[in-house]
Formats: sequence, structure tokens, C-alpha cells
Amino acid sequence: MNKQICKYSIIRFQPYPETEEFANIGIVLYATASKRLEFRLLDGKQHARITHFFDHPMCKDVFVQTSKIIRAEIERIKKFLDETVNVDVDLYAELIRCREDIIRFSDSRVLFCIDPVATVDKLFEHYIHRSFIHEPVHEEKMKKQVRDLLNHCNLGEKYKEGTIGEADKYEVRFPFVYKNTKQTVIKPIHFKHEKPSLLIDHGLSWLAKIQQLEKYRFIRPDEILFAYDAPDANQSSLFNAFNEIKGQIESEGIVMADINCNEDIVKFATS
Repeated sequence: MNKQICKYSIIRFQPYPETEEFANIGIVLYATASKRLEFRLLDGKQHARITHFFDHPMCKDVFVQTSKIIRAEIERIKKFLDETVNVDVDLYAELIRCREDIIRFSDSRVLFCIDPVATVDKLFEHYIHRSFIHEPVHEEKMKKQVRDLLNHCNLGEKYKEGTIGEADKYEVRFPFVYKNTKQTVIKPIHFKHEKPSLLIDHGLSWLAKIQQLEKYRFIRPDEILFAYDAPDANQSSLFNAFNEIKGQIESEGIVMADINCNEDIVKFATS
């Protein structure tokens, strides 16, 4: 699948212009080449965070009504773009343009993505549900687990945090890097996501980093181990998504090992 250039903006609820305070309530994303519009928006029923943030009973009714209006407007534009060929007007730019209203849009930002729907979901989790508060904590615990294992096996002095690549080309920082006659990298990566699309997107983001490093001949995929934490097998949709992305990663030559399989991690670290 090919990456495409997308623009996105954060949808904001600002009931009191005088204070300039706002709450993030959604994401709108526009794929420029295909002219595809995707969005995620808090449902009107999900008003608790709004009333808690602004601490005013009026905000509930205002938010519920306003969210209905902006949802209908974005769905109208999305339907028009889906059904119309050769649209000359930049409807995305018109949608997010600065205006004095309860609903505001952040400045447009640009990214590359493979799946616009999965990307919107990930951005929504980041900016609205603040997933960044939780995900790094989990991987930090995984890093400590690997660090303790390496120290126990007298490998702690060899493996240090470091970068692979060159600053003027492309570089990636990893928590465990060993450079000697050959270089070896260990990267803890968690797949404890709430949705399959978020799980796959997380795996693809790291797969893309390795592919770029390989492209510049900075490292071979088989010199990298992803120590993973997988979803439970009884979470069928998540576990199926994990197996899918695990297969894609392994097909590139990257070594995958369960974070709790000490023998596999040590074997790789000493090979």
C-alpha cells in the first residue's frame, strides 16, 4: 500500500471566546490526492469531559446541539466529495478556515499515511482521549523489564540507548543498542491497544522506520529484535490484528520475541 499526503485539523469546542479556552472534540483529515475526507467527533452524549472542563451547566446543551450541527456539516462535505468528480473548490480549507464561532479548527497539519481511517482513529485517540498518557507508560515498564534482564545476564554495559542512522539523512533512537563488530538493537513494543486499527498502525509506524533505515543501509532488519507484548488470545479481533502485523514485520526479516520469553531475548542479545 502506498503512503499518501494528508492534511488534518483538530476540531475544538470554544463556548467562551472571551477566555480563549477550548476543548478538543474531534479530528478531520483530508487526503489531498484522492480528495477523501475522514473525521472522528465526540458524540453529543459524551459531554462529561466538556461539562467538567468548563464547569457550567449550560455547556452541556450547547455542546450537544453544536456537535449535531458540525457533524452534519462535515458529513455533507464528505458525501459531496465521495460522489463528485473533479471538485475544484478546496472544501477542506473552507471547512477549517478561521471564523468567530463556538466550533474552531486548529491550523492544518500535514502527515503521510497509508490508511486515512486508521490514522484518524489514532489522531482521535491522541488528541481527544490522550492515549499518549497511557501508551508510553506501558512501554517504559517494558523497557525496565528488558533492562533488568540484560543487567541480570551481564549485558547491561553493552546495551545503551542510542541512535541508528545519520542526522542529515535519517535516524531513529532506540532504547537498547550494541555496536561492536556488528550492531544489535532491541526495541520493546506493545500491542495492548483498544482497537485493531490502532494496534496495526502502531506496528506499521515502527516497521516504516526500520524500512527507511534499511533503505539507507544503516542497519539490516535481522539486526533488530522487537520484544512485544501481545493482546490476550481471547480478544479475537485484537489478537487477529496482532498476528497480521506480526507477520508483516517478520516478513521484513525483523526478529519478534515475546517480552516474557527471556531465553529468546538473551539468545538474540548474545548472538
